[in-house]
Amino acid sequence: MSLIDDEPIDGYNDLTSTAQPIQPVQVSLADAARSKSGRSIPPDVLVRIFQYLPVYALANVALTSRRFKVLAYDDEIWDSKLQIMLENDHGALAAMLSDNDNTKGSLIDSENTIYINNKPLNTLILGMSTDPYSARARAKSTGRSKEQFRQLYAQLIPYYLDMRDGNKESTKVLREFGGNPEECGKVINLLVGLGQCHVVDDWKEINENVNAVSQYFESASLHEFEVAYDVHNVADMKSYANALIALNGGSTCIQTYVQKHPIFYDNPFKPEENFVISHDDLTPFKKLMHLITDELKQQSVVVAEVFPDMMDAFYTFVDRVFEDVVAEFVGHMLNRAIGISTQLYLHTMSSVLNSSKKVVDVLMNNSELPKRIERDRGINLLFKLMLPFLDDYLYEESNYAEMITRKYIEEWNNRSAGIADVSARLTNQSRETFKRNYLAAFKKVLTLPVDLVSTAATTIASPFQRNANLTDKRSSSIDSIATPQSTPPSTPKISTFHANRSSTSLEPPRSPTTYGKEITGQLEFARQELDMLQNYISLETSLQLIHINKESERRLQQFIDIGFPGRMKTDIHRTYEHIFIQLLKLLGQHHIQPGFECASDRLSSYKPNADISNEDVPPLTEFFELVHVADVIQQMIQLYYDEEITKNVDKLDFLNEVNKEKKTFERLLDDCVAQGMDRGIQVLLSQVEFILAHEQKKEDYNPLNNMIPDLKPTKACQDTIQCLKTNTSMLVGAAEKTTMDLFFSETGRRFFEILCKHLKTQTVNETGGFRYISDMNAYYDFILTLRQKTITPYFLALKSLANLYIIESATDIKSLIHDLERYHGLMRVEDLFEFAACRSDWPLIKRVVQKDMTDCCIM
Repeated sequence: MSLIDDEPIDGYNDLTSTAQPIQPVQVSLADAARSKSGRSIPPDVLVRIFQYLPVYALANVALTSRRFKVLAYDDEIWDSKLQIMLENDHGALAAMLSDNDNTKGSLIDSENTIYINNKPLNTLILGMSTDPYSARARAKSTGRSKEQFRQLYAQLIPYYLDMRDGNKESTKVLREFGGNPEECGKVINLLVGLGQCHVVDDWKEINENVNAVSQYFESASLHEFEVAYDVHNVADMKSYANALIALNGGSTCIQTYVQKHPIFYDNPFKPEENFVISHDDLTPFKKLMHLITDELKQQSVVVAEVFPDMMDAFYTFVDRVFEDVVAEFVGHMLNRAIGISTQLYLHTMSSVLNSSKKVVDVLMNNSELPKRIERDRGINLLFKLMLPFLDDYLYEESNYAEMITRKYIEEWNNRSAGIADVSARLTNQSRETFKRNYLAAFKKVLTLPVDLVSTAATTIASPFQRNANLTDKRSSSIDSIATPQSTPPSTPKISTFHANRSSTSLEPPRSPTTYGKEITGQLEFARQELDMLQNYISLETSLQLIHINKESERRLQQFIDIGFPGRMKTDIHRTYEHIFIQLLKLLGQHHIQPGFECASDRLSSYKPNADISNEDVPPLTEFFELVHVADVIQQMIQLYYDEEITKNVDKLDFLNEVNKEKKTFERLLDDCVAQGMDRGIQVLLSQVEFILAHEQKKEDYNPLNNMIPDLKPTKACQDTIQCLKTNTSMLVGAAEKTTMDLFFSETGRRFFEILCKHLKTQTVNETGGFRYISDMNAYYDFILTLRQKTITPYFLALKSLANLYIIESATDIKSLIHDLERYHGLMRVEDLFEFAACRSDWPLIKRVVQKDMTDCCIM
């Protein structure tokens, strides 16, 4: 009797003959189905036990009773055996099972329509209706899995039992299927899976023979595959590749295919051939990458013809090329580069990433290739290539940017200090014009690719000669743009800015080189004009520091654009932010802040000078020029931040370290300006006080009676206003409006106090009073130009006060003094009497004017 049905199966007699004879049952069936506790064993437990029985034993179980037959036919038992075979399957068995879904002979319908002895089948076994395996109850077992296994068993058991002989070269499977390698590989694979189901007692010995046949067939197929590879026989390669894939997945076949390619052992380029012609020569590496690109294109065609899509052989080949050829070459090349210089190492790393990315782009986007790789896998190739070098690269990139930044700042600090010639200073109007020109040119440079901008021009290497006139500077600037430099610049060359942007214009197209020269020429010309403003901090040094930072950020931007995952992405972004933070810290704390401290110290040590008169005060002028240069630097940093850094940093994230450090940098500038402003006001007003004390003559307000009155302001008044106007106007455009308003209002308030103190020391007669009024009007007109409403009433009160000196009647003078509304409540009566005491005839009118103040009345 068959295991599954009544049809005989070849080999069944041999199978049953090997089974042990059935011993007579000594206990009743009811007792056998009960546990020691007296309860019936649940069906799910029995099924679990039956799964460990060999196939021939299940036949004996099915003959025991109807209940055991139902359980022995359950899908769960046969599903487990099919699953064991599928674990060793490489596509053949899965295809057979999918083609055989509509098998006949289901054991039980989904509805309870089968009855035995007028009882539903699911009631024959206790607990069947309450089966704990709710996903597939016993009553719903279709018998499909049993039928599928039966068919496989019937087809494979003759070949499996034939393996008992142990002669691997004369087995039945090789005799019948040896001429068709692919079919033979499938059958052997199925035999290996069947052996895992332990269908016979001596399965261990037979399985050893099956494995021996499998190894023999694999070796023979690999040999034939290699022979076909050597003679470029694609058809045979495909046939034996499919056989090996059906046998064991084909991994050894793919490994053999990869290892036999000459690119892995016959590389025509050597890492030591780089940096030979010049210090940055990478020609051998670039040629190697071109060779790899061509080879991968060719292999894409061959792999598509030999291997099926499911094997993913092309990606395996590309991965091995990057791992064994490119990575090894790059490792030796980078070791040699770092031994020469850090800058060369960073440049080489950037070139490696760029060249590798080009190769991957071809493999991902070339529509002519029959085999391409997905974007995620392309990124994974670059990820595995760069991962071993990333930590060292990020460390060197960050350290190099910091080292070069400190070097330029130190060179500036150690320069020979020199103060600009006063005669060469710019006017306030031209200063603002040149600042705008410089920032406009700087913004254009930010949008240009690095290789389109002249390095010599953008580094602004040649310092401006401070004692040259404006015409000479313009001509030298134009000549420097039109004529290449015959000698290299004194300062090290720094690579220029880079950004991937495209622009449209209505003008005729110009060559990139010409366009770059025009922009860098504008930047050089504007820089030379602004160089007149530099004494304590350097615009040239600041620009070089931004160049250094931009070069490092540009290299890191290449990594960011690729989109590496996980920790690599985090480390790259952290280094990107850290380099910009370094720029802000070093530029602010080691360059700008020391410059302001030097300027403030010079302000503190300044003493008024009689030779300056109405010209600008040198230390104050230097400080205001310092504020202008700092303002240009801050705007450059803001432009750089807006145009480049915000690509990878959210400007609205106030917790981001870049945004916090930028705010700290701006506060540092504000604090430096604010600290110098107070000292600047003191220096300016000390010079004003000096002018008033030394230039105000006694006869200015007290001329002789026979002199014709002069209605023009006095020289002391004119020089004072000119000094104030010259120095305050330099601050326009250099600081925020709130800072300028604070400076102007404080200057006006303190000037009012100094002027009042000075006027109280003068003697004024009636004729000099008219000139006194002219001075007060001039002071008032100047204060109006400051546009500070809080201090204008003070000087308006002085204008009203001047009328005290042109009135003859003592009674009118007394009325004028007591009319406090004329002075907006800013002057006390005591102050007005002090001013009135400056009249030349005060001893004559004093009694009348002070009568109400000196008379006492007893109530």
